[in-house]
Amino acid sequence: MARRTYDPVIDLDPQRDLGTDYTLIAIGVGAALIALAYLLLT
Repeated sequence: MARRTYDPVIDLDPQRDLGTDYTLIAIGVGAALIALAYLLLT
């Protein structure tokens, strides 16, 4: 494996920090559901 000479802001390496990815997805889905409920209830 050749080492890249740059560090991307968004690293798309699937073997790195899957827990962080799932946490961000959960936050996004939760926020979307809260926004949807807010729009429906107001």
